[in-house]
Amino acid sequence: MNYSYFVGLDIGKKTFDASLMSLEEKEIGHKQFSNTEEGIKELLSWVSSYNLSPRNLLFCAENMGSYVTELSLCSVELGFNLALACPLSIKSMGLQRGKNDRIDAKRIAAYAAVHHRKLGLYHLPDKELVQLRAWIIIRDNLVKQKVAVIKLQETLSSTAKLADMSSSEVFLKEHLDSLKEKIKQVELQMMEIIHTSISLSLNYKLLTSITGVGIINAIILLCVTDNFKRFSDPRKFACYCGVAPFEHTSGTSIRGKTTTSHLANKEVKVYLTRAAITAMSWDPGIKAYYKRKTAEGKHKASVINAIRAKIISRCFAVIRRQTPYVSIMA
Repeated sequence: MNYSYFVGLDIGKKTFDASLMSLEEKEIGHKQFSNTEEGIKELLSWVSSYNLSPRNLLFCAENMGSYVTELSLCSVELGFNLALACPLSIKSMGLQRGKNDRIDAKRIAAYAAVHHRKLGLYHLPDKELVQLRAWIIIRDNLVKQKVAVIKLQETLSSTAKLADMSSSEVFLKEHLDSLKEKIKQVELQMMEIIHTSISLSLNYKLLTSITGVGIINAIILLCVTDNFKRFSDPRKFACYCGVAPFEHTSGTSIRGKTTTSHLANKEVKVYLTRAAITAMSWDPGIKAYYKRKTAEGKHKASVINAIRAKIISRCFAVIRRQTPYVSIMA
């Protein structure tokens, strides 16, 4: 859709700055509002004072997680066009001089003016995905606690010769057992949520048909891709995860190593690494591929990265075809 005017919103915890800009990237007005429903209604009244048609107006903000929740909900309830852009995309818009809330709002408006044809409008996520993301955060926290307790047990066992540590060891064991039980409960909760949605349940089964993609990997992929609605191309998702390699060459003088982006979602990349290592052990094709490439002299990390990319391609393929994965030799 073509827009004539753009409102860049620099969102903070309590307030946000708004910059109204024309298609020619000329700022028409600026104002600050409270980050509440009332403040967003005031924003709409302020914009309407310029006699602009809502259909020709695009609001744009950086996707700042919980800070944009109120704005996102109001965009649906009050019916205005909102796009949430990746902060890294906006920051990559050339040389930037100075920084304050007004300047940032203006930059966001300018970004929307340049890229509005590529920006998708915000839609409310499925409630099941919102619930799954919350449980994933809880599980990650519990797993970190479990690892910390295991390390404490190792520390105590090394000092057991100096004094009686039995009471401390019993305490830590009970705590560790409790954490393990809570992790199991969280995983059961996640499975119950998946089974309440036909689409999630089907895609979960398709993903777990791929060797290396287990329960948690599948749920992570469903959450990060919005049940494969956010990404349509495996290459784009590979870039997002820091799996797709990029050349670093220029003319005949610069010959840098081909590397992945340091701006990637490293948490998702960790889960994909675990999937790749599992596939190397249990998938005959992947195992053969790994041995062949390392025998050719390829660096092990480079081969593992290629296996990550293979797993991503397989995930998108089974979702696109809506049929389980059939193993073939790599």
